[in-house]
Amino acid sequence: MFSKSVVVLFLIALGLLFMMQEIALWVLVSYLSLSLLTFVLYGIDKRNAIKERRRISEKTLQVFALLGGWPGALLAQQAFRHKTQKRPFIFVLWFAILINVIALGYSQYLGF
Repeated sequence: MFSKSVVVLFLIALGLLFMMQEIALWVLVSYLSLSLLTFVLYGIDKRNAIKERRRISEKTLQVFALLGGWPGALLAQQAFRHKTQKRPFIFVLWFAILINVIALGYSQYLGF
């Protein structure tokens, strides 16, 4: 539930920033697109895990989260019950989220 709340609050904040013309449309579209792509990657990885097929590397999943797909990653973890028990993976994911949010805030502070 916490993860979903974080995602909802972030997306609401992003939407409000866009409506107030504080962020460009491409920023909003990038977060939404990367989130959707990351969500799909988690789903593919979960399906491949069940069918014992070649998996998507954890590094790839983390990179997509860091680039802005972390809302999709958090939602996918809950939807697919995937990557929810691996503590090191979860730690890196939340660290990527922190870095991403700080970078977004800093870019807004600088006026980018």
